[in-house]
Amino acid sequence: MQNAESKNIEARGKRQDILFLSSCFLLLTSCFLLFAPPVQAKGEKDIQKIERVVIFPFENISGNFDAPAVINSLIEKELKNRGFQAVPYEQVDRFLSKRKIRYTGAVDRITTIELNRELGADAVIIGSIDLYSSFSNDIYVGVTLRLVGTRDCSILYMDTISYAGSDFRGLLGFGSFKSVDKLGEVIIASMVKEMPKEYLFENREDNFLEFGSVKISPLIVRGGEDTKILVRIIPVTEKPLSVQAHIGGEKFDLKNGNGDYYDGEITAPGEDGLYTIDIIAALSDGRTSKFSSAGMVKVDAIPPVVTISTNKDITAGFVKKDAILFTLKSNEEIERWDVEIVDKDNKYVRGGKGFGVLPPQLIWKGENDAGGKNSDGVYNLKLSVWDVAGNMGVFQKKIILDTTPPAVKIEVETSDNNDEVTFNLDYEIDEKMEKWEFIVLGENSKFVKSLSGKGNVDKRIVIPLTSAEGVVDSAKIMYTFRAIDIAGNVFETSNQKVVLHNKKEEKFAKKKEGLTSAWDTIDF
Repeated sequence: MQNAESKNIEARGKRQDILFLSSCFLLLTSCFLLFAPPVQAKGEKDIQKIERVVIFPFENISGNFDAPAVINSLIEKELKNRGFQAVPYEQVDRFLSKRKIRYTGAVDRITTIELNRELGADAVIIGSIDLYSSFSNDIYVGVTLRLVGTRDCSILYMDTISYAGSDFRGLLGFGSFKSVDKLGEVIIASMVKEMPKEYLFENREDNFLEFGSVKISPLIVRGGEDTKILVRIIPVTEKPLSVQAHIGGEKFDLKNGNGDYYDGEITAPGEDGLYTIDIIAALSDGRTSKFSSAGMVKVDAIPPVVTISTNKDITAGFVKKDAILFTLKSNEEIERWDVEIVDKDNKYVRGGKGFGVLPPQLIWKGENDAGGKNSDGVYNLKLSVWDVAGNMGVFQKKIILDTTPPAVKIEVETSDNNDEVTFNLDYEIDEKMEKWEFIVLGENSKFVKSLSGKGNVDKRIVIPLTSAEGVVDSAKIMYTFRAIDIAGNVFETSNQKVVLHNKKEEKFAKKKEGLTSAWDTIDF
């Protein structure tokens, strides 16, 4: 009996030990699952943020030895402005020297992986300086830039921009760029502005194909339009049997044209937005490589909005050394612009055009293209702008050229008793006076009355002539009228011989002493 009970106690103890060990195992397993890093399945996608960027020295084919240092400094400055962190040049230089990398116009997969591991870089900027010089009294800058992801060596962004200083020559007094460094700053700012801050990364273990490069032209299109694409796929084991570009849910076949390059056309989606392009390459045995976000296309179907504000809408032009200052603003980057001034009959009198950045200000002094003066009248300024996608926006502004002073005729009426004088002013209804002044004086320049005001003067002004003002006994008065219109033209007139009515005296016979009326002696 004791033996059986002892065995039962021992069995219960073993079961408790097993339960305890099982509980501990489950607890440890839970802790491991809770704190262990997630395991990413093969082919799973994730978002790679771009925060830390390496700038490789640009390939300099411009012939200007100072250009690389300037461009590198400008890129570093713009990266900082956009919130990126540039890897210090000293670290990049040691990295290149250690691996004896002399050509920095391109980068391979192994190099990008090492940049990520050793320098913590999320992307690397490479490119070339194509132009950076002055020639025939003009300046020229051209830059090609590529942003490459360090985790998959995919090209995240690519652009080529070249401008001459005269491309920015504005109209009506706005000058072109004179500094090559300033022009370079504008180009770099435009490029870095479009750089993405993250990209879609797909882990791959099958490296039987490598992605070389992608070129898309144009990068910004209207909805439903075609754009050309050129892709380089580098085979590791064998050449791909087919290469496709995927965008917006549509697939487009690319043809093998030259060596490792595949080209074709893709149709952009109809709605506005930024669309990534995936490249899918397949081998003969059915294996495929997907290069996610190999390129990007921006769809823009909305015309740019441009506003024009002026310091005034009327000018006297050359006559008063006056001008209208137009301030221009656009809600997006402008590819080209065209401005013209036409008269009331829609006849062209002045104009100009330019490419790239919209000039911030324009000035018109009333002149035509030949530098001569135009006739007074109403004109219309028409500004047409085109964005990179080819959408056109139009803005119009009515302006007036007025070089003629306001013409005012004044007629004077005096009362019989000289108690008031009335001035009747006659002028055209479309005269636009800014301010006026009216002064009336008596004989010996004695002050009578002074009136002034803003806007057009009343056409009837009555001024009382009281004894207190000392002109009742005056034989004449004088006046001066002065008006300035809103264009700055001055009109002035005066009259010093306004003769008042002579004061009439009533004449009565003087009473004669001792005179008796005949009525007193004559009886009816």
